[in-house]
Amino acid sequence: IDGQRVLYQEGALAGISRPEQLIEAYTQGAGMASPSLMFCGTLGAIGGVRPGSRFEMALEDPVLGRRLNHGYDVEALPVIS
Repeated sequence: IDGQRVLYQEGALAGISRPEQLIEAYTQGAGMASPSLMFCGTLGAIGGVRPGSRFEMALEDPVLGRRLNHGYDVEALPVIS
């Protein structure tokens, strides 16, 4: 953000709500019709949701000592209204 690397999200998989919990909360117990699609939760953004020019992430497995890295550049599109 503004040319600086800033921690955006951090936490364990256990910190993300389970899909069943999200569906229950969203449908108030009615369940989802088939076919349906729900994009599930994520960890909260540290400092709030904001744009950046690049996003880099890592998933770590502390038990097996493995790490998966990924990154991509972001091009903000103009606001058209």
